[in-house]
Amino acid sequence: MCAEKRRTAPAAPAAASKGGRWQTLTLSVAQWPIATRIVLLALLPLLALGMAGGLWLRGQMQQALWGGFDQALQDKAQRVAARLQLGPRTDLQEAPATADEFSAIYSGWYWRATLNEQVLRSRSLWDMDNLPTEARPVSDSMPLHRALGPMQEPLLARTVDLSVGEPPQPVRLTVYGPAAATWASLQRIDQTLALAGAALVLLAVALCWLQVRVGLAPLRRLEALLATIRNPSSAAQEGALVDVQAMLAAPTGRDLQPLQAELASLWEHNARVVARARAHASDLNHALKKPLALLSAQASRDAAVPAADVQRQVQAMAQVIDRYQARTFSDALHMQAAMHPATAAQPVDVAQCVAEVVRMMERLHADQALEWTLQVQDGTTPLWRGERTDLEEVLGNLLDNAGKWAASAVRIDLTVEEGDANQPPQVMLQIEDDGPGMAPHQLQAAGQRGLRFDDSVQGSGLGLHIATQMVQAYGGELSLGKSALLKGLSVRVVLPGVQAAQRPRKA
Repeated sequence: MCAEKRRTAPAAPAAASKGGRWQTLTLSVAQWPIATRIVLLALLPLLALGMAGGLWLRGQMQQALWGGFDQALQDKAQRVAARLQLGPRTDLQEAPATADEFSAIYSGWYWRATLNEQVLRSRSLWDMDNLPTEARPVSDSMPLHRALGPMQEPLLARTVDLSVGEPPQPVRLTVYGPAAATWASLQRIDQTLALAGAALVLLAVALCWLQVRVGLAPLRRLEALLATIRNPSSAAQEGALVDVQAMLAAPTGRDLQPLQAELASLWEHNARVVARARAHASDLNHALKKPLALLSAQASRDAAVPAADVQRQVQAMAQVIDRYQARTFSDALHMQAAMHPATAAQPVDVAQCVAEVVRMMERLHADQALEWTLQVQDGTTPLWRGERTDLEEVLGNLLDNAGKWAASAVRIDLTVEEGDANQPPQVMLQIEDDGPGMAPHQLQAAGQRGLRFDDSVQGSGLGLHIATQMVQAYGGELSLGKSALLKGLSVRVVLPGVQAAQRPRKA
């Protein structure tokens, strides 16, 4: 038993090697160009069908030619059989007849009859006793045999069994006929079919080439468009937005429109990622300038900078870095959720998030003794489809800005704007303070990166810009105005993407 196991063990590596070769072949075929696959899938079945049809047609024509020749030999065999008779000594004889094709010597038409050991032949055979004949017929369905005549000419032979005389004697009659014309006809058929097959192949190749050129033209246009976007001309000043619009408008056909839209969306997504990354880098640069400038100014004035001041500025810079690191991570999640909605985070309880940020602001601005008021419409608890860190970032910047400028009170109103079939529900946040507010020209310019209207309050001029940028990233809107209730600044934030607006049950 052990020896038997040793003998059968090498079979596994052989099977594994076959499987590896099959996988290698499959991978190599998978790497073929689309044009090659189209040509092969079109040509191979057509060639196989054309070859099979040509062989079938050739066989039918051969059968027709051999059938006609066989019928002619049968007719002549019947005529010869009518002249055969038995002599007085039961010998086979031919009755006198007029001259015909069997009378001329070596005419190409011959016959040979045998009765027991006696042989009777036509006069056209002259002194030839027998003709070399192949034992195998030319066709399984046709009893014709190839033979060679006295002049080595090609012949076709047909053998017929007869009964002659009284009592009947079995006679075997073989009739021969010239086959040169038949073979020439078969050669012409083969030549015609070969020329027709070659013409069909050339036509198929031309049609496949035309199919590849016309069918893959949209892909080539899309490739050229992508190359243009990758290497834009000097005249294109807008960058990605103009190119994306060109991608959406380029004619590529109905089948490629989904791919075209996905590529445009991906390209626009990448452009937004780059733009947001640049904005983050610029914002971080601006945010770190102030603590560094303060340290530099203090170091230039004093030989030894107090450790408390250094610690305070370092802590401020660490907070800035942490905040922008969180923003970068939040942006990555937001971009992923935009590209793959199924991976989006859990819905955010807006009322709870606002309440937590308000409590944090109360502690942050505790020395100002401000009155913070959160008003939620009818106890509504809206659930928002977005990142909680993004919402906290927007609220933190806006509420921190309101706390810096408010004199005594900050009011936050949270409502849900009910939508219709065309407009889904939206979260609306109204943040008001009783500070000095902004002039009309300041309201128009507010939100620009690093722009500040008053340096008496500590800040970098980035909070409102960051909040506006993040709200717009979610397709929302941030607008500034004058508070009708508190007479200060009013910030209105509208965020789409409300998943549900839970309301408390009535008792």
